[in-house]
Amino acid sequence: MNQPVPPPVPEKGLIARAIGIITSPKATYEAVVRSPRPFGILLLCAVIIGLAQTIPQLTERGRQAALELQVQQSERWSGKPVTDEQYRAMEQWGRIGAYVGGVFVLVGLTIWCLLQTAIYWAVFNALLGGTATFKQVLAVVNHSLVIGALGLVISAPIMLYQGTMSVGGPFNFGALMPMLDEGGFLARFLGIVNVFTIWGLIVLAIGLGVLYRRKTANIAIALFLAFGMIGVAFIAATNR
Repeated sequence: MNQPVPPPVPEKGLIARAIGIITSPKATYEAVVRSPRPFGILLLCAVIIGLAQTIPQLTERGRQAALELQVQQSERWSGKPVTDEQYRAMEQWGRIGAYVGGVFVLVGLTIWCLLQTAIYWAVFNALLGGTATFKQVLAVVNHSLVIGALGLVISAPIMLYQGTMSVGGPFNFGALMPMLDEGGFLARFLGIVNVFTIWGLIVLAIGLGVLYRRKTANIAIALFLAFGMIGVAFIAATNR
């Protein structure tokens, strides 16, 4: 007697996948790996991130907070105070950037995701013998953006209300240790790490674990170490 053929598992739509990454990442990634669709989720996250960054800058309070952050970062990179001419140029660009920032977000996210995908594909396929396609890895990476987009949606109105902006946002770990010297290395490092950064790395580890059938914990540890080294290098480069 012929066994009944189970019905095919329906594919998850774009919004269902976005919600699933937040509520049930492993099951969602199993569907993503089965049917990789990396570009719709990238566009959705770019739109959300672009709006979260742009809308506050349409207000005077938001523009001023963004300008102060830009000045602070510029002075840390150069080790020199911003001149009046540079300040006016930043101020002018801030007014223009509020309207074209979304385009830069999409381009920047695309490049960043492609770079990450190339690294993970090379490590897991070339070095560890994996067989995943580049498109599958790209889909895993792009879907992990959902957590960062969620973080910005929650953080943007808080920063606008406070009238200040920071790289790590209001949920950074530096805020949990006010006793640290604000200009010290540890305080600055903790200031760029937030709850959504950690959550996003864990979700990415889950996705790569599903794709390559490896332990999530081992991948997460490797991602945390890589993030830590990049963070230390960034702080060291701007420690002027």
